[in-house]
Amino acid sequence: MKKIFFLTFLVFVFQIFIFPGSAFAAESSDKNSKNSDVLVTVNNQKITKTYVNKILTEEAALLPVEKRTPENLQALAAKIINQRIDEILISDAAKKAKLTVTNKEVKNSVDTIKAKFKTEKDFNEDLKKQGLTKTAFENEVKENLIRMKYISQELQNRTGNPSQDELENFYNNVISKMNGQDDESSAQKLTQEQTLPEDVVTAAANGLKRVYNEQAKVRQIFIKYSDSLTKEQKKQVNDKVKELKKELSAKNVNFSLLSVKYSDDAALRQKKGDIGYVIKEDLTPEVAKVIFSLDVGAYNKSPLKTGNGYHFFRVEEKKAQMPVEFDEIKQFLSDTLYKYNMQKEYDELLAELRASAKITGF
Repeated sequence: MKKIFFLTFLVFVFQIFIFPGSAFAAESSDKNSKNSDVLVTVNNQKITKTYVNKILTEEAALLPVEKRTPENLQALAAKIINQRIDEILISDAAKKAKLTVTNKEVKNSVDTIKAKFKTEKDFNEDLKKQGLTKTAFENEVKENLIRMKYISQELQNRTGNPSQDELENFYNNVISKMNGQDDESSAQKLTQEQTLPEDVVTAAANGLKRVYNEQAKVRQIFIKYSDSLTKEQKKQVNDKVKELKKELSAKNVNFSLLSVKYSDDAALRQKKGDIGYVIKEDLTPEVAKVIFSLDVGAYNKSPLKTGNGYHFFRVEEKKAQMPVEFDEIKQFLSDTLYKYNMQKEYDELLAELRASAKITGF
């Protein structure tokens, strides 16, 4: 399992390094640049305005227009520069370690990237847009593979399996979070030993809630309503609700068909009202109160009115809350901590490389 998480993390880092296509053109533009175009120098390697602006233009075009604010663009430019700094530092460290890759490894990676394009022609046109030759592209793929080999070796050496004490502390904090408690003494102990962020505990607790907490399989009928409706529209909605209530009061009610007939939500109609399993913590208190007070097979004959309309719910199944035993979730806890520790070691590796590097202009 650890190997799977490790490989997944490396794929994520590989995508960061290799898929901003403009980065492939960085080698030539960084080295053969005028001083006036240089933004940052990293161990005598230059990051230029031309390079940053090119990627910035491409990535900004992917943002919604309202997100292209000066603040957001400035933050995006800083991100591009930081990413390029990391690439340079990791490449330098890999060269010092005398790491290499085989031609076969390069070919396999090139073929993997090519496979993302529909045709060879599409691939070649993309290279042309970036101003790259096949040789330049293959050289950059080779550099990325060497960087990945360096990261792989470093993280495998740095990242160990969580100890029993770490797992037990993590378990206690997760259980407290699941129960809506804040065990300050336990949280403080965990923080001192592992500097484990609160969001990691929260994410683990939320994931376990979906498996262990009380759940209900629900169908819904939803009729839209808004205070902004005209008087006539409000009357139409109220009449529709009255008609539905009348049908729900009859014998042998087919709730699924009534959802198809009355629901104003297209997705609900398509699924015959089926919204799957829900847990209390995902719902507003008013909705949770209605759903989890119903027996299996029952539905609320009077609607729950919220800010967006009228809701009728039918409970199809229920799953009682189950105890969360340490031994049962130990592997999940271990995997979660391992992923966190690996990310932390990666961040620390980059920090160490920066601390020993000569970076000017940033």
